[in-house]
Amino acid sequence: SAAGTGSAFLQMPPKKKPAGKEGEPDQFEEFFKRYNKSLKEFDIPKSSEVQIDFDNRPVHVATIQDEGLEVLAWNFSKEFDPMAFRILMQSLAPKEGQTGYNQIQAIRVWKCAGGDESVRSVLYYLGNPEFQTGVKDLQFVDNGVTELGCEFLGRIFGPKGNKTVELLRLDHNEFGTPGVERLASLGLDQNSTLRHLSLQYCGIAEDGGQYIARILMFYRSALEKLELRGNYLREKGVIDVFGGAHRSKSLQELDVFDNKFSDTPEVIEALKGLFANNTNLKKYNLGGNHISDAGAHQLVTGMIGNSHLQQVMVTERCSAKTFEALEFQLSASKGKKKGKKRK
Repeated sequence: SAAGTGSAFLQMPPKKKPAGKEGEPDQFEEFFKRYNKSLKEFDIPKSSEVQIDFDNRPVHVATIQDEGLEVLAWNFSKEFDPMAFRILMQSLAPKEGQTGYNQIQAIRVWKCAGGDESVRSVLYYLGNPEFQTGVKDLQFVDNGVTELGCEFLGRIFGPKGNKTVELLRLDHNEFGTPGVERLASLGLDQNSTLRHLSLQYCGIAEDGGQYIARILMFYRSALEKLELRGNYLREKGVIDVFGGAHRSKSLQELDVFDNKFSDTPEVIEALKGLFANNTNLKKYNLGGNHISDAGAHQLVTGMIGNSHLQQVMVTERCSAKTFEALEFQLSASKGKKKGKKRK
């Protein structure tokens, strides 16, 4: 679930906001004034104010202000008034000589039916090139994001865009290949700060693999973990992804579970080439696809001599003998590493 993707932010106990240095304005207080002023200007009723999930309880901004809490992760998991949400995000950004609020480390919008407008609202806060936020974790999960929302995100994560976000999670939004094409071509294929990208169950078809490959191939890419579970890449798309991973200098984990591909000779050769040529890529999840015992045996053969491999997962339909061979080869790789350390 989205909540299970946690970072440490949610497990931190509430802390009182540190007092600002003498003479310095209080960031949250300035934000709170801007927020309340805008609520009155746009005549937003109190009942429409957006709730933030914190410490397993829904709170309003006023509660954070009254209790002096330092809330590092702002999680939204209930439907909200679109205008109230836009006002909230706009109020976080600097305005008319005032400082913006940059203490938030995660913004997670989970199943709120916010659609593309919720993306636009958050990016108003994250997209100011003259204001550096503290947000490293950005998630829109099962939120009705379409190709248009991907266009907004692509632009904001280009070479001149946001430099703080390290995790972008867009799971369970059915934007398909048009969405991933917008993400890549408008900026994500030139991003040098993102370390974890999750596009699970997004309806990406076989022609979407080429755009994911472009994101991976960027020579300054920092991407370490890529999750593509539950899409429809099939043979053509997954071979494109493997080709992009082949040229990646940073990728360490690749999840293509349940992408409806089979162990054709082309797929097996692409994987064996990837095993041999990208020694940074240590973990593969190939499960949920049509890999036979014969295909898995070829993969085991391709793993020989590649001591960097830590995990290669295949479908549960394979025989116990196949799993034993995989485990044996992975154990042998670990043994070689230990041997090197002892020298």
